[in-house]
Amino acid sequence: MKLHYTFICAALFLISFSLSSCTADDELPSVEIVDYPQEGLLGETILVQLNHVPEGGNLQVFFDAEKAQVMFLSDTEIYVVIPRSIKTAKPILKIINLITNEEILKATFSLKAPVISGYSLKEVSFDQVFSIQGDNFDVIDDYVKVYVNNQLANIIKVGYKEIKISLPYAISNSNLQIKVEAQRQEINSTIGLQLSNPIITGVSTPTAWIRGELVVDGSGFNPNDQFGQVFINGIKCYYTAQNTQLKISTPPGPFNDFKVNSISYTTAGLTTIFDANIPIGNDAIMVDYQSDINNINEVFVHKDKAYNLTSFGDNFFNEKQDYVLYEFTASDEKWKQINSFHYTGAIVDAVYDGNENLYLYKYISSSGTYVLTKLNMNSFVETTLSLPYNKISSPILFAYQSNLYLLSGVNNINGDISIRTEKYKYSEISESWSTLSPNSFSELPLSTLGGGKCKYLHFNNNIYLNYGSSFKTYKITPNLSVSDYGYILSFGYKDAVIGRYGNSNSEILYNIATNAQVIVQNDLIQFNNNYFVLNDQIYFFKNSWTEYFQNTTYTQKLRPSILNGIL
Repeated sequence: MKLHYTFICAALFLISFSLSSCTADDELPSVEIVDYPQEGLLGETILVQLNHVPEGGNLQVFFDAEKAQVMFLSDTEIYVVIPRSIKTAKPILKIINLITNEEILKATFSLKAPVISGYSLKEVSFDQVFSIQGDNFDVIDDYVKVYVNNQLANIIKVGYKEIKISLPYAISNSNLQIKVEAQRQEINSTIGLQLSNPIITGVSTPTAWIRGELVVDGSGFNPNDQFGQVFINGIKCYYTAQNTQLKISTPPGPFNDFKVNSISYTTAGLTTIFDANIPIGNDAIMVDYQSDINNINEVFVHKDKAYNLTSFGDNFFNEKQDYVLYEFTASDEKWKQINSFHYTGAIVDAVYDGNENLYLYKYISSSGTYVLTKLNMNSFVETTLSLPYNKISSPILFAYQSNLYLLSGVNNINGDISIRTEKYKYSEISESWSTLSPNSFSELPLSTLGGGKCKYLHFNNNIYLNYGSSFKTYKITPNLSVSDYGYILSFGYKDAVIGRYGNSNSEILYNIATNAQVIVQNDLIQFNNNYFVLNDQIYFFKNSWTEYFQNTTYTQKLRPSILNGIL
């Protein structure tokens, strides 16, 4: 019995020891966090120190919901990479024991804030690379943004302590405010930085040509022309730019003379002005322009001022045209409206008598008749005059030596058109009409279109006429003799009358008395033939012919010296 008892006790001891040993192995101590960094940089590897890391690791690290890459794990430490995919600058750092699903660390972690300590330059120009100095930026440019005056800058290279950039072009202020976005946060610099002043150093184009390119050299130009302005003689210009060069489309004017004497450039509130002395090579420059007008009548000169009867409107025969007088002086070379005259209706013709009166031949559509008035250019008093017959269409109408002549024209009776042979003269002295003999002015031809509105010129005591479809100019002398020249009348200058040959698209001007000619620059005149001379300067009208001041009528000034060979 004693032996059996001893065996049983030994067996119980072994079982008890065995159970005790198993319990000790199963109850391993919990993983402990010894130390961990509380801040870092995106993509940076950080070290977390631990105790009691289970064999095989089985630990996972998260920043918010972003799983971090584990680079190394031992029983006392773990190296992990801060994921670039985290969304905030203060993610929650979590370490999880995958065996027990226990969070062994849950703490706020901070990305280091970027710091701006200075710049490599105090002033910077466009397309110039400069450095933002500081700390805690980044080494991958996809994770860095730099703004200058709230405009995204061009990043050249990044590092934790330096960002190399060039300025954006969309800058409107020369005081440059720098903002850096890095490490999921932004920092606004308090350190001053200035845009360099633009400088014009010279012009490499020796002669300026309208519609041509004027090349200007310098520095500090904004390469985006939407954020700069160029002016030639105070006129805003179209241009393209590089940082060191401007290519300017030379405008047609308004210029006072044939020189470019000032070029200015402005960007971001900074302006540079260059005093130039560059000749304009064209034979004509624009001195003024007018919008939405019809120059239907001859410009005439009265007391050293030019006048133009101008109409506005789009329906002549319904008498919805508005007529005003514009005045032009040689001192400022600008057209100004005169408030003393206004008429609404249809003016068929207007002729100046070379003294003080402007005769207006008006059409009344409701009755199919014509009315004649006389406008005194000194008082602007308008007087209605009688007509020998009030249904004469397209007469040859001109005023000379205190007389108004109304020659021929056509009758239009129910569509039946016939040429009139009657010729009349109105005397300003007797204020009455008289009938001329059929042989008077017989040299002035008629057609089924009548005479038509005359182009006329009072010059050297004579009057010169061109009318209808005739390619001739007719000279009438004080004794009323008539001679003709094979040119279209243009203008009188010095002692010569200048005309054009054949169709009015010719780019050749002629002395109609000597046939001497001069070829003007191509595309200068075209179909325009409305000239006037004031203070020894020659002016003419032309429809807008450049990208500047479109849908306007240019008043051009012709270079007088081009006529030297034909005067």
